[in-house]
Amino acid sequence: MRRLKYFWLGVGIVLLPSLLHAGQIFGSISSSGKALVNATIEITCGGAVTKGATTGDGSYRINVPQQGQCTLALPQYGASTIVVSYPNPSQYDFLLVGKQLQRR
Repeated sequence: MRRLKYFWLGVGIVLLPSLLHAGQIFGSISSSGKALVNATIEITCGGAVTKGATTGDGSYRINVPQQGQCTLALPQYGASTIVVSYPNPSQYDFLLVGKQLQRR
């Protein structure tokens, strides 16, 4: 039992720095004055893709493990834009106009 406890403690120590460096990207997406509901979101950073979706009010909150310049895409609408992931949460609110995302 003691060995198992130390094993999990070691795993936690190894994984904790990577969790501390993860950034969170959040905000809202609307189109034609209405919230974009249940829209699939893909954020690509450094080749890794993190997926999420908007909620009933068009908001989203996605934890991105990488930092730096990323691409936020709405695959079902063929729209994408550049966002930046920082160690602290970053807010990006968008309007979907045609096939383009415009920052609010």
